[in-house]
Amino acid sequence: MHKKLESNIWKYFLILLTNRRNYIPILALYFLSLPNTTAQQIGLYTSIGWITGFLFEIPSGYISDKIGHKTALIIAKLSMLASSLFFVFGNSLPYFILGSAFISIGLAFTSGTAGAFLHDTLIGLKRESDYGNIDGKIKANVSLVSAGMILSLPLLTKISLVMPIQAYLIFDIIGIIAALSLFSPKIKYTAEDIEREKIFSQLKRFKGTGFYTVSIFLGIIGAFIIGLSPYKELFVESLSFPIILIGSIMAFSRIIWFGIGHNLKFLKRIEIQKLLFYEIFFFSGLIILSSQLKNPYFIGLILAITIGYYQARTPLIQEYYLNNFTINKRYKATMLSVRQQIGKLFEAGFALIIGYVMAISFGLGFLISGIGVFIILMGIYPFVKNVLKN
Repeated sequence: MHKKLESNIWKYFLILLTNRRNYIPILALYFLSLPNTTAQQIGLYTSIGWITGFLFEIPSGYISDKIGHKTALIIAKLSMLASSLFFVFGNSLPYFILGSAFISIGLAFTSGTAGAFLHDTLIGLKRESDYGNIDGKIKANVSLVSAGMILSLPLLTKISLVMPIQAYLIFDIIGIIAALSLFSPKIKYTAEDIEREKIFSQLKRFKGTGFYTVSIFLGIIGAFIIGLSPYKELFVESLSFPIILIGSIMAFSRIIWFGIGHNLKFLKRIEIQKLLFYEIFFFSGLIILSSQLKNPYFIGLILAITIGYYQARTPLIQEYYLNNFTINKRYKATMLSVRQQIGKLFEAGFALIIGYVMAISFGLGFLISGIGVFIILMGIYPFVKNVLKN
Protein backbone atom coordinates (compact mmCIF):
# COMPACT_ATOMS: atom_id res chain seq x y z
CA MET A 1 0.00 0.00 0.00
CA HIS A 2 2.85 2.38 0.85
CA LYS A 3 4.44 1.91 -2.58
CA LYS A 4 1.10 2.42 -4.30
CA LEU A 5 0.62 5.71 -2.46
CA GLU A 6 4.15 6.80 -3.33
CA SER A 7 3.47 6.08 -7.01
CA ASN A 8 0.74 8.73 -6.88
CA ILE A 9 3.45 11.39 -6.63
CA TRP A 10 5.07 10.73 -10.02
CA LYS A 11 1.65 10.12 -11.56
CA TYR A 12 0.62 13.53 -10.20
CA PHE A 13 3.55 14.94 -12.19
CA LEU A 14 2.22 13.29 -15.37
CA ILE A 15 -1.30 14.56 -14.74
CA LEU A 16 -0.09 18.16 -14.39
CA LEU A 17 2.28 17.89 -17.34
CA THR A 18 -0.34 16.49 -19.69
CA ASN A 19 -2.72 19.26 -18.67
CA ARG A 20 -0.47 21.89 -20.25
CA ARG A 21 -1.74 23.40 -23.49
CA ASN A 22 1.32 25.18 -24.83
CA TYR A 23 -0.14 25.09 -28.34
CA ILE A 24 -2.79 27.74 -27.50
CA PRO A 25 -0.87 30.58 -29.27
CA ILE A 26 -0.62 28.36 -32.37
CA LEU A 27 -4.29 27.40 -32.16
CA ALA A 28 -5.48 30.80 -33.35
CA LEU A 29 -3.15 30.68 -36.37
CA TYR A 30 -4.32 27.18 -37.22
CA PHE A 31 -7.96 28.24 -36.91
CA LEU A 32 -7.44 31.14 -39.33
CA SER A 33 -5.85 28.76 -41.85
CA LEU A 34 -9.18 26.91 -42.12
CA PRO A 35 -11.75 28.01 -44.73
CA ASN A 36 -14.48 30.53 -43.80
CA THR A 37 -12.95 31.59 -40.47
CA THR A 38 -12.36 35.09 -39.09
CA ALA A 39 -10.37 36.71 -36.29
CA GLN A 40 -13.61 37.68 -34.53
CA GLN A 41 -14.52 34.00 -34.20
CA ILE A 42 -11.33 33.43 -32.18
CA GLY A 43 -12.71 35.75 -29.52
CA LEU A 44 -16.01 33.87 -29.63
CA TYR A 45 -14.65 30.36 -28.99
CA THR A 46 -12.16 31.74 -26.43
CA SER A 47 -14.86 33.57 -24.47
CA ILE A 48 -17.19 30.55 -24.51
CA GLY A 49 -14.34 28.45 -23.15
CA TRP A 50 -13.69 30.98 -20.39
CA ILE A 51 -17.39 31.13 -19.44
CA THR A 52 -17.53 27.33 -19.35
CA GLY A 53 -14.56 27.17 -17.00
CA PHE A 54 -16.05 29.87 -14.80
CA LEU A 55 -19.39 28.04 -14.51
CA PHE A 56 -17.76 24.66 -13.81
CA GLU A 57 -15.08 25.79 -11.32
CA ILE A 58 -16.98 25.41 -8.02
CA PRO A 59 -19.40 22.64 -9.13
CA SER A 60 -16.48 20.56 -10.41
CA GLY A 61 -14.74 20.73 -7.02
CA TYR A 62 -17.93 19.76 -5.21
CA ILE A 63 -18.64 16.92 -7.66
CA SER A 64 -15.05 15.75 -7.23
CA ASP A 65 -15.44 15.55 -3.46
CA LYS A 66 -18.70 13.61 -3.90
CA ILE A 67 -17.63 11.04 -6.54
CA GLY A 68 -13.98 10.75 -5.51
CA HIS A 69 -10.88 12.65 -6.59
CA LYS A 70 -9.53 9.84 -8.75
CA THR A 71 -12.79 9.60 -10.72
CA ALA A 72 -12.81 13.38 -11.18
CA LEU A 73 -9.24 13.33 -12.50
CA ILE A 74 -10.20 10.64 -15.00
CA ILE A 75 -13.10 12.83 -16.16
CA ALA A 76 -10.67 15.74 -16.47
CA LYS A 77 -8.30 13.73 -18.65
CA LEU A 78 -11.10 12.46 -20.88
CA SER A 79 -12.25 16.07 -21.32
CA MET A 80 -8.76 17.15 -22.36
CA LEU A 81 -8.58 14.32 -24.90
CA ALA A 82 -11.98 15.31 -26.28
CA SER A 83 -10.78 18.91 -26.70
CA SER A 84 -7.71 17.79 -28.66
CA LEU A 85 -9.83 15.59 -30.91
CA PHE A 86 -12.20 18.49 -31.67
CA PHE A 87 -9.27 20.74 -32.59
CA VAL A 88 -7.42 18.15 -34.68
CA PHE A 89 -10.38 16.80 -36.65
CA GLY A 90 -12.63 19.87 -36.57
CA ASN A 91 -12.67 22.28 -39.50
CA SER A 92 -15.11 25.00 -38.40
CA LEU A 93 -16.13 27.25 -35.50
CA PRO A 94 -18.51 24.78 -33.73
CA TYR A 95 -15.68 22.27 -33.30
CA PHE A 96 -13.40 24.93 -31.82
CA ILE A 97 -16.14 26.06 -29.46
CA LEU A 98 -16.49 22.48 -28.22
CA GLY A 99 -12.71 22.07 -28.00
CA SER A 100 -12.36 25.26 -25.98
CA ALA A 101 -15.25 24.26 -23.69
CA PHE A 102 -13.81 20.81 -23.00
CA ILE A 103 -10.39 22.28 -22.17
CA SER A 104 -12.08 24.47 -19.59
CA ILE A 105 -14.03 21.54 -18.15
CA GLY A 106 -10.83 19.50 -17.89
CA LEU A 107 -8.96 22.32 -16.17
CA ALA A 108 -11.88 22.98 -13.81
CA PHE A 109 -12.00 19.33 -12.73
CA THR A 110 -8.23 19.40 -12.14
CA SER A 111 -7.74 22.76 -10.42
CA GLY A 112 -8.92 21.92 -6.91
CA THR A 113 -8.96 18.14 -7.24
CA ALA A 114 -5.29 17.54 -8.06
CA GLY A 115 -4.05 19.46 -5.01
CA ALA A 116 -6.60 17.77 -2.74
CA PHE A 117 -5.60 14.33 -4.06
CA LEU A 118 -1.90 15.00 -3.48
CA HIS A 119 -2.63 16.26 0.03
CA ASP A 120 -4.61 13.11 0.87
CA THR A 121 -1.77 11.01 -0.56
CA LEU A 122 0.78 12.75 1.66
CA ILE A 123 -1.49 12.31 4.69
CA GLY A 124 -1.51 8.59 3.91
CA LEU A 125 2.29 8.67 3.72
CA LYS A 126 2.44 10.81 6.92
CA ARG A 127 4.24 13.54 4.98
CA GLU A 128 1.54 16.21 4.83
CA SER A 129 3.93 18.78 6.35
CA ASP A 130 5.99 18.49 3.15
CA TYR A 131 3.07 19.35 0.90
CA GLY A 132 4.36 22.77 -0.16
CA ASN A 133 7.87 21.54 -0.95
CA ILE A 134 6.73 18.42 -2.80
CA ASP A 135 4.04 20.19 -4.80
CA GLY A 136 6.46 23.01 -5.55
CA LYS A 137 9.16 20.68 -6.88
CA ILE A 138 6.69 18.70 -9.00
CA LYS A 139 5.25 21.86 -10.57
CA ALA A 140 8.77 23.21 -11.04
CA ASN A 141 9.72 20.08 -12.97
CA VAL A 142 6.56 20.40 -15.03
CA SER A 143 7.48 24.00 -15.81
CA LEU A 144 10.95 23.00 -17.03
CA VAL A 145 9.61 20.31 -19.35
CA SER A 146 6.97 22.81 -20.45
CA ALA A 147 9.71 25.29 -21.37
CA GLY A 148 11.22 22.70 -23.69
CA MET A 149 7.81 22.05 -25.21
CA ILE A 150 7.30 25.77 -25.84
CA LEU A 151 10.67 26.08 -27.57
CA SER A 152 9.85 23.06 -29.77
CA LEU A 153 6.66 24.63 -31.12
CA PRO A 154 8.38 26.50 -33.99
CA LEU A 155 9.95 23.25 -35.17
CA LEU A 156 6.60 21.43 -35.20
CA THR A 157 4.82 24.30 -36.94
CA LYS A 158 7.34 24.12 -39.79
CA ILE A 159 5.89 20.68 -40.54
CA SER A 160 2.27 21.73 -40.06
CA LEU A 161 0.25 24.18 -37.97
CA VAL A 162 -1.82 21.29 -36.65
CA MET A 163 1.24 19.20 -35.68
CA PRO A 164 1.66 20.74 -32.16
CA ILE A 165 -2.00 19.91 -31.42
CA GLN A 166 -1.66 16.39 -32.78
CA ALA A 167 1.33 15.81 -30.51
CA TYR A 168 -0.90 16.49 -27.50
CA LEU A 169 -3.11 13.53 -28.39
CA ILE A 170 -0.22 11.37 -27.17
CA PHE A 171 0.06 13.42 -23.97
CA ASP A 172 -3.68 13.11 -23.37
CA ILE A 173 -3.54 9.32 -23.63
CA ILE A 174 -0.60 9.24 -21.20
CA GLY A 175 -2.60 11.44 -18.83
CA ILE A 176 -5.62 9.12 -18.96
CA ILE A 177 -3.44 6.08 -18.20
CA ALA A 178 -1.84 7.93 -15.26
CA ALA A 179 -5.26 8.91 -13.85
CA LEU A 180 -6.64 5.38 -14.21
CA SER A 181 -3.66 3.95 -12.32
CA LEU A 182 -3.91 6.30 -9.32
CA PHE A 183 -4.34 4.71 -5.90
CA SER A 184 -7.03 6.38 -3.78
CA PRO A 185 -5.78 6.98 -0.21
CA LYS A 186 -8.05 6.18 2.73
CA ILE A 187 -8.64 9.18 4.95
CA LYS A 188 -10.05 9.10 8.49
CA TYR A 189 -12.78 11.67 9.09
CA THR A 190 -14.06 13.20 12.31
CA ALA A 191 -17.56 14.17 13.38
CA GLU A 192 -16.89 17.71 12.12
CA ASP A 193 -16.43 16.41 8.59
CA ILE A 194 -20.08 16.37 7.55
CA GLU A 195 -20.58 13.73 4.86
CA ARG A 196 -23.31 15.37 2.78
CA GLU A 197 -22.74 19.02 3.40
CA LYS A 198 -24.07 21.32 0.67
CA ILE A 199 -21.98 23.96 -1.06
CA PHE A 200 -23.92 26.88 0.42
CA SER A 201 -23.50 25.45 3.91
CA GLN A 202 -19.74 25.42 3.41
CA LEU A 203 -19.74 28.95 1.99
CA LYS A 204 -21.50 30.13 5.15
CA ARG A 205 -19.04 28.32 7.39
CA PHE A 206 -16.12 30.13 5.72
CA LYS A 207 -17.42 33.40 7.19
CA GLY A 208 -15.33 34.54 10.12
CA THR A 209 -12.39 32.26 9.22
CA GLY A 210 -10.60 34.88 7.12
CA PHE A 211 -10.98 32.69 4.03
CA TYR A 212 -12.71 35.38 1.97
CA THR A 213 -10.37 38.17 3.07
CA VAL A 214 -7.22 36.26 2.13
CA SER A 215 -8.80 34.95 -1.09
CA ILE A 216 -9.71 38.48 -2.21
CA PHE A 217 -6.17 39.70 -1.51
CA LEU A 218 -4.57 36.82 -3.42
CA GLY A 219 -7.21 37.06 -6.13
CA ILE A 220 -6.23 40.68 -6.78
CA ILE A 221 -2.55 39.75 -7.07
CA GLY A 222 -3.40 36.95 -9.49
CA ALA A 223 -5.70 39.20 -11.51
CA PHE A 224 -2.90 41.68 -12.18
CA ILE A 225 -0.18 39.11 -12.89
CA ILE A 226 -2.30 36.81 -15.06
CA GLY A 227 -4.22 39.70 -16.62
CA LEU A 228 -1.01 41.39 -17.80
CA SER A 229 0.51 38.15 -19.09
CA PRO A 230 -1.15 38.21 -22.57
CA TYR A 231 0.26 41.70 -23.14
CA LYS A 232 3.88 40.96 -22.33
CA GLU A 233 4.74 39.74 -25.85
CA LEU A 234 2.86 42.64 -27.45
CA PHE A 235 4.67 45.10 -25.17
CA VAL A 236 8.18 43.94 -26.03
CA GLU A 237 7.31 43.45 -29.70
CA SER A 238 6.21 47.10 -29.87
CA LEU A 239 9.76 47.97 -28.76
CA SER A 240 11.31 45.96 -31.63
CA PHE A 241 11.86 42.70 -29.75
CA PRO A 242 12.63 40.01 -32.40
CA ILE A 243 9.51 37.95 -33.14
CA ILE A 244 11.59 34.79 -33.35
CA LEU A 245 12.50 35.24 -29.63
CA ILE A 246 8.95 35.93 -28.39
CA GLY A 247 8.56 32.40 -26.97
CA SER A 248 11.75 32.83 -24.96
CA ILE A 249 10.00 35.07 -22.39
CA MET A 250 7.54 32.35 -21.44
CA ALA A 251 10.27 29.71 -21.59
CA PHE A 252 12.55 31.73 -19.28
CA SER A 253 9.69 32.28 -16.83
CA ARG A 254 9.41 28.50 -16.63
CA ILE A 255 13.13 28.25 -15.83
CA ILE A 256 12.69 30.84 -13.04
CA TRP A 257 9.72 28.79 -11.83
CA PHE A 258 11.90 25.66 -11.81
CA GLY A 259 14.68 27.30 -9.80
CA ILE A 260 12.41 28.82 -7.15
CA GLY A 261 10.13 25.78 -7.02
CA HIS A 262 13.07 23.60 -5.95
CA ASN A 263 14.01 26.01 -3.17
CA LEU A 264 10.68 26.84 -1.54
CA LYS A 265 12.08 25.87 1.85
CA PHE A 266 13.74 29.30 1.98
CA LEU A 267 10.45 31.10 1.32
CA LYS A 268 8.73 28.82 3.82
CA ARG A 269 10.92 30.23 6.58
CA ILE A 270 9.22 33.62 6.13
CA GLU A 271 5.97 34.06 8.02
CA ILE A 272 3.03 34.11 5.61
CA GLN A 273 1.89 37.63 6.58
CA LYS A 274 5.40 39.00 6.03
CA LEU A 275 5.75 37.16 2.71
CA LEU A 276 2.53 38.65 1.37
CA PHE A 277 3.58 42.11 2.58
CA TYR A 278 6.91 41.83 0.76
CA GLU A 279 5.09 40.65 -2.36
CA ILE A 280 3.09 43.88 -2.52
CA PHE A 281 6.33 45.78 -3.18
CA PHE A 282 7.87 42.99 -5.26
CA PHE A 283 5.05 42.59 -7.78
CA SER A 284 4.02 46.23 -8.04
CA GLY A 285 7.65 47.36 -8.17
CA LEU A 286 8.58 45.04 -11.03
CA ILE A 287 5.47 45.95 -13.01
CA ILE A 288 6.14 49.69 -12.60
CA LEU A 289 9.83 49.21 -13.45
CA SER A 290 8.96 47.33 -16.66
CA SER A 291 6.70 50.21 -17.72
CA GLN A 292 9.54 52.72 -17.45
CA LEU A 293 12.21 50.81 -19.35
CA LYS A 294 12.76 51.11 -23.09
CA ASN A 295 14.95 48.07 -23.58
CA PRO A 296 12.66 45.15 -24.59
CA TYR A 297 15.19 42.55 -23.40
CA PHE A 298 15.22 43.94 -19.86
CA ILE A 299 11.44 44.22 -19.88
CA GLY A 300 11.12 40.61 -21.03
CA LEU A 301 13.53 39.50 -18.28
CA ILE A 302 11.62 41.39 -15.56
CA LEU A 303 8.24 40.04 -16.67
CA ALA A 304 9.62 36.49 -16.86
CA ILE A 305 10.91 36.80 -13.28
CA THR A 306 7.55 38.21 -12.12
CA ILE A 307 5.49 35.42 -13.68
CA GLY A 308 7.99 32.68 -12.76
CA TYR A 309 8.06 33.69 -9.10
CA TYR A 310 4.27 34.07 -8.91
CA GLN A 311 3.72 30.55 -10.20
CA ALA A 312 6.54 28.99 -8.17
CA ARG A 313 5.32 30.19 -4.78
CA THR A 314 1.69 29.07 -5.40
CA PRO A 315 2.14 25.66 -3.67
CA LEU A 316 2.99 27.47 -0.41
CA ILE A 317 -0.25 29.43 -0.66
CA GLN A 318 -2.20 26.24 -1.35
CA GLU A 319 -0.54 24.53 1.59
CA TYR A 320 -1.65 27.40 3.82
CA TYR A 321 -5.23 26.99 2.62
CA LEU A 322 -5.24 23.24 3.19
CA ASN A 323 -3.82 23.66 6.70
CA ASN A 324 -6.00 26.58 7.80
CA PHE A 325 -9.23 26.72 5.80
CA THR A 326 -10.23 23.07 5.44
CA ILE A 327 -13.35 23.19 7.59
CA ASN A 328 -14.52 19.86 6.19
CA LYS A 329 -11.87 17.34 5.16
CA ARG A 330 -14.36 15.64 2.86
CA TYR A 331 -14.56 18.78 0.72
CA LYS A 332 -10.99 19.94 0.13
CA ALA A 333 -11.42 20.25 -3.64
CA THR A 334 -14.55 22.37 -3.09
CA MET A 335 -12.65 24.78 -0.83
CA LEU A 336 -9.78 25.12 -3.32
CA SER A 337 -12.23 25.60 -6.19
CA VAL A 338 -14.04 28.39 -4.31
CA ARG A 339 -10.72 30.14 -3.86
CA GLN A 340 -10.00 29.74 -7.59
CA GLN A 341 -13.42 31.12 -8.48
CA ILE A 342 -12.83 34.26 -6.42
CA GLY A 343 -9.58 34.79 -8.31
CA LYS A 344 -11.30 34.36 -11.67
CA LEU A 345 -13.85 37.02 -10.79
CA PHE A 346 -11.07 39.56 -10.28
CA GLU A 347 -9.25 38.36 -13.42
CA ALA A 348 -12.38 38.94 -15.50
CA GLY A 349 -12.88 42.42 -14.11
CA PHE A 350 -9.25 43.42 -14.58
CA ALA A 351 -9.09 42.03 -18.13
CA LEU A 352 -12.15 44.06 -19.06
CA ILE A 353 -10.73 47.33 -17.70
CA ILE A 354 -7.06 47.05 -18.68
CA GLY A 355 -7.85 46.39 -22.34
CA TYR A 356 -8.97 50.01 -22.79
CA VAL A 357 -5.71 51.35 -21.35
CA MET A 358 -3.54 48.96 -23.38
CA ALA A 359 -5.23 50.27 -26.55
CA ILE A 360 -3.64 53.66 -25.76
CA SER A 361 -0.19 52.45 -24.72
CA PHE A 362 1.32 49.23 -23.36
CA GLY A 363 3.74 51.20 -21.17
CA LEU A 364 0.87 53.22 -19.72
CA GLY A 365 -1.13 50.04 -19.10
CA PHE A 366 1.71 48.44 -17.14
CA LEU A 367 2.36 51.66 -15.20
CA ILE A 368 -1.27 52.10 -14.15
CA SER A 369 -1.47 48.38 -13.28
CA GLY A 370 1.60 48.57 -11.05
CA ILE A 371 0.42 51.66 -9.21
CA GLY A 372 -3.13 50.32 -8.97
CA VAL A 373 -2.15 46.95 -7.49
CA PHE A 374 0.10 48.68 -4.93
CA ILE A 375 -2.63 51.04 -3.71
CA ILE A 376 -5.32 48.36 -3.57
CA LEU A 377 -3.19 45.75 -1.80
CA MET A 378 -1.83 48.22 0.73
CA GLY A 379 -5.42 49.16 1.57
CA ILE A 380 -6.48 45.55 2.10
CA TYR A 381 -3.31 44.26 3.78
CA PRO A 382 -4.15 45.39 7.37
CA PHE A 383 -7.24 43.15 7.29
CA VAL A 384 -5.22 40.26 5.82
CA LYS A 385 -2.54 40.70 8.47
CA ASN A 386 -5.10 40.37 11.25
CA VAL A 387 -6.42 37.16 9.73
CA LEU A 388 -2.98 35.60 9.21
CA LYS A 389 -1.82 36.50 12.74
CA ASN A 390 -4.78 34.69 14.24
